[in-house]
Amino acid sequence: MASSFAAGAAGSATSGMAFAGGGDDSGKYAKLKTNNLQIIEGIGPKMEEVLKENGIDSWSELAAKSPEELRAILNKYGDSYKIIDPSSWAAQAKMAADGDFNGLVLLQKDLDGGVATGTSSDSKLEKLMIKLGIIKSYKQDDLKIVEGIGPKIEELLHNAGIKTWKALSEASPASIKEILTAAGPNFQLADPETWPKQAELADAGKWAELEEYQSFLQGGKG
Repeated sequence: MASSFAAGAAGSATSGMAFAGGGDDSGKYAKLKTNNLQIIEGIGPKMEEVLKENGIDSWSELAAKSPEELRAILNKYGDSYKIIDPSSWAAQAKMAADGDFNGLVLLQKDLDGGVATGTSSDSKLEKLMIKLGIIKSYKQDDLKIVEGIGPKIEELLHNAGIKTWKALSEASPASIKEILTAAGPNFQLADPETWPKQAELADAGKWAELEEYQSFLQGGKG
């Protein structure tokens, strides 16, 4: 799944996600509790219990621990915990504590069980935020995420061969205007000037920037 935070992966079955609306970020993320250590990739219910038994009860407390300190805790619980790699936990926890949820989702895209893999995967945090209703999910390359594009214009663009965020980002406003003009007077008032920029942000997974940019737009016009 490509998140509303993270770069969209290829493939029509992949999902993207977008923020559930504007407003104060502190209110937006209020459902994420600072004592929920399970938002960290690599930490499940049992591991959270272990950490809390050892006085680590919040993101900030986890962020203050070194990998060596975390390793020492894990080693107390037997061989099954010795294979666990906590090296990314403090960095993830610091992003959470700092409110950098965008950065945390992007980081988690490259982690599996808390370990960097070099391949993109689903983010544990983004899944939780969808479940909590903090962010919405969109299909990968849904052109309607662009302010100013509705179902009918999306169909026009698809028919013209513009079917992905990347393709839209590479199209010039003039060429898009030609498509709209050719479709008749009902579409001639649409202004595609900002559409490539919006699509570029979506394709790059820069969802926070896209949300901020769209907040200044009305019908896709700057």
